[in-house]
Amino acid sequence: MHPANDVAAAVDAVLTNKKIPDLEPHEMAVLFHSMFHTASASLRMQVAEVVFRYDRMHRHSLDLFLVCVLPLAERAARRRAARFVCPSEWRFEAMYDGAVSQAIEMFQRGEMRSTTDHGFRGYLLRTLAHGTLRYFMREENLSISSVTDIQTVRPSGRGHSLTGRRRIARNNVEDQMITKELLRQVTSFRQLPDGPRATMECIAELGPDSALKEHAFTASGDPDNWKRERGRRPILDPIAIAKAMKTDRRAVHCHLRQARLILREAFNADGKLFQHR
Repeated sequence: MHPANDVAAAVDAVLTNKKIPDLEPHEMAVLFHSMFHTASASLRMQVAEVVFRYDRMHRHSLDLFLVCVLPLAERAARRRAARFVCPSEWRFEAMYDGAVSQAIEMFQRGEMRSTTDHGFRGYLLRTLAHGTLRYFMREENLSISSVTDIQTVRPSGRGHSLTGRRRIARNNVEDQMITKELLRQVTSFRQLPDGPRATMECIAELGPDSALKEHAFTASGDPDNWKRERGRRPILDPIAIAKAMKTDRRAVHCHLRQARLILREAFNADGKLFQHR
């Protein structure tokens, strides 16, 4: 049978029986291709409604729903983007992404929240239109404002210390990536002698959970007044490292001291690596 006849029969089965027919994988692929590329908007709407209302639990229900709805979402995004004086492809992509996300949420929800729309068609079109509006709710650039000449911008009070020096906001994700890469280079530095290199490799193998410990402070005095107690940070645990290397703590301290001298010269000779930016 001609593929077009197969598609017509499959679509007729969907609309007549109110369910997705059990087709072979290649037949289902042909149906998807036809609904996405050649079907009319009214036919896409009818099939999407049947899938949404009556056969959402079928294993191909979301796939068939999307191949019917995605062309409609593209049309909604194109219309919304055309309202701009200079519509860009990026703006269209953002609106299209919002429309598709809203359609998927609608399908997963499985119900129409509003009863004022004229049936499924009105509700779906309204959902896609609202999805394109997600473009205007993007929040990643809310704190950014444009200027004509950056030289004319005067520093604001925010981001400055009492001494008048500007404090640059740090990117925590970037700091973590840099720290992770630096640790990798340090623990695998091949120019270390055998003892320090074995110690660094052992630390890397143990990981932070086993190779680190909290600062140990004496019990004398008031802990709340200890400056070191505030903002305390973990340090290397020489006992755990020595145990893993089957050596003593003195040897670990000696190897760490040698490693510090060599690594400081290799990675931080000018002393600026850990300065506040």
